[in-house]
Amino acid sequence: MKVLGLEGTAHTVSAGIVDETSILSNYSSTYIPDKGGIHPREAAIHHADNIVPVMKQAFDQCHAKPEDIDLVAFSMGPGLGPCLRVVATAARAFSIKYNIPVIGVNHPLGHVEIGRKLSGAKDPVMLYISGGNTQIIAHENNSYKVLGETMDIGLGNMLDKFARDLNIPFPGGPVIEKMALRGNKLLNLPYSVKGMDTSFSGIYTAARNLIGTEKSEDICYSVQETTFAMLVEVLERALYYTDKEEILLAGGVARNDRLRNMVEQMAISSGYRAYLTDKKYCMDNGAMIAQAGMLMYLSGQRQSIMDTKVNQKFRIDEVEVPWIDSNETKVNSNRGAEASIDDTEFYGRKTIKKTRMEKNYRNKDLDRRIRNERIRNEFNILYKLKEKGIDVPLIYDFDRYDFSITMEKIEGITLNKFIRENKFYEDKIKDLGRIIARMHNLFLSHGDLNPNNIMISGNRIYLLDPSMGNINCTVEDMADDIFLLTESFKSLFSGYSRLLEEIFLKSYMAVSDNSELVMGTLNEIIQRRRYV
Repeated sequence: MKVLGLEGTAHTVSAGIVDETSILSNYSSTYIPDKGGIHPREAAIHHADNIVPVMKQAFDQCHAKPEDIDLVAFSMGPGLGPCLRVVATAARAFSIKYNIPVIGVNHPLGHVEIGRKLSGAKDPVMLYISGGNTQIIAHENNSYKVLGETMDIGLGNMLDKFARDLNIPFPGGPVIEKMALRGNKLLNLPYSVKGMDTSFSGIYTAARNLIGTEKSEDICYSVQETTFAMLVEVLERALYYTDKEEILLAGGVARNDRLRNMVEQMAISSGYRAYLTDKKYCMDNGAMIAQAGMLMYLSGQRQSIMDTKVNQKFRIDEVEVPWIDSNETKVNSNRGAEASIDDTEFYGRKTIKKTRMEKNYRNKDLDRRIRNERIRNEFNILYKLKEKGIDVPLIYDFDRYDFSITMEKIEGITLNKFIRENKFYEDKIKDLGRIIARMHNLFLSHGDLNPNNIMISGNRIYLLDPSMGNINCTVEDMADDIFLLTESFKSLFSGYSRLLEEIFLKSYMAVSDNSELVMGTLNEIIQRRRYV
């Protein structure tokens, strides 16, 4: 089967031809603005001028004719509307002229599937980083789930914006990478990880404000070290949550050698297998759209011309992916993504010793800062929650020199496991809503509220690991907690429905002192995302 793929979501228009085993050809043309970022209308004009020559080059590369093609696939979204419409029109015209099927493809799905084709990865957790997208993706139950993503701007877009502030032309990422190689001073930038999600707008503002006061090379170095460490941290956490063993790295930013090195370091130290997509195919390309379209078609999916309307907010979790045989999500109980957990005794009491592990992929100064902040934060918030009667482990010892806490061992199972093994979990979700509301009424936030940080022991619910929470928290922090929990429900549980969300939120709102403000802020957080 030969498939023609047409890509045109943003700055690149591309055509590629694949079959079941090989990439037969791929040819691209990229729009480079004279100044500033991508102008959608000008990019669309570039695509319209170049789509036919690009297709001709793809056919010439593999000595194929249009009559040899069995399917035409195109990037349906997400992306810039004017650009998407150019390739959609070309694909429809090709389909009608040669009387062959046409299928619209989710752009991130193309990155996943070309990466799997080239690397041999079977069932990976994917770190996908491009201009508009920054996502952690994993397959479960017939589709890819977005386990975490940016809460504001994509990392690629942030790097391009910062490059413009340094008078670097588009695309700015490769120049920032070269400048970072000449930097060696780590500047203090916000490290913005919220559960499985990341935020880059604060880092951008802080880095921009350093221009003129610090060497540009040191700012670029610090931006890379900070943002890449954030991404590798959430990637490792996703591997821990899903118990998968493979990593796939793709997207335009995935060409960066420092990021590739950090992912490989994490994989080696933690026992995972890292697959790094060939740099040539990290960038947007037609071959990846052809590959994803072929898999969709072979799995039985069909579209008529009327079904091929572009979708600027098309999410990967909307696509059926039956061709992956993924493992059921489970959790390793004797370690966390950042800590080792050992059974101990404290004067005859059963305890665990939780030690924050050094991460060799992070800059040493940054690593020490993060471990110190989180171990202190966990101690302080657990102490205050216990003091106010909310169930958390009792702390027996705190050692700031080896980054460890010795605490009561809670006999029970995580909420993640409880929901998977029990049909009657609604009462626990109601109780949880009330507990979180009580915590927020004390102006304490958790910071990483997900079903793996909540323990069910008999009739009691324990909150674990609030190391990324805040004391004297804001309404924004409260809304972040709710957002992280409901998003983790969606990504972890195939049977998730709005009923679950409504059960939790209803009980939360009944107890919360600030429910209207929290719900309003929650809606704002949802709308900030790049694609919703």
